[in-house]
Amino acid sequence: MKKRWIIVAVCIVLFVMGAATLTTRTASYTNLVVSAAGAETDLVAASGYNVGVPAPGTTALEPKDLLKKFGAGKDSYANAIELICYATASDNNTTEMSLYGISDGGPPLRMAGLVYIFGTAIRSSGVRWADTCTVTDVHGKTIAASDSGNDRVVKVNFDVSGYRYLYMIVHGTATGAATAITVQMRPY
Repeated sequence: MKKRWIIVAVCIVLFVMGAATLTTRTASYTNLVVSAAGAETDLVAASGYNVGVPAPGTTALEPKDLLKKFGAGKDSYANAIELICYATASDNNTTEMSLYGISDGGPPLRMAGLVYIFGTAIRSSGVRWADTCTVTDVHGKTIAASDSGNDRVVKVNFDVSGYRYLYMIVHGTATGAATAITVQMRPY
């Protein structure tokens, strides 16, 4: 009988310990710094990065550190990211961007080229959500746009395992004159 209680106690302890290692994340959207750079260039040379270390002192060149707490939620270890985008734009304005991932000790690596098209979903006066995204994926895992092309908010999702920083560069607006382009990210 005593042996049974020991087994039950061990099971309870293991369950509690297992539950303690699970994290409940209240993930929230936070702005990913977006820099304007014109044509696609070598990010290492263009930004003056040392290998794996963000350029110091300028917010415009500071990638989002995925190991820091941010937003209203707490998420120290992001497994994946969801991006959404809005801008001061008209219907069918577009913008072209490049997404980079950076690991400690490594150079910035291009993960994808993104072309966002702004639709009719209004965020606020004159500000529209991107409703379509075309992804040119060069990441080791799939980067996918979901709910794209239907005048709702398009979401771009991808795995960030192995990356510490994310960085986004806007290369320009292909159609129209979208301004104040903002990309928000949500870890999960």
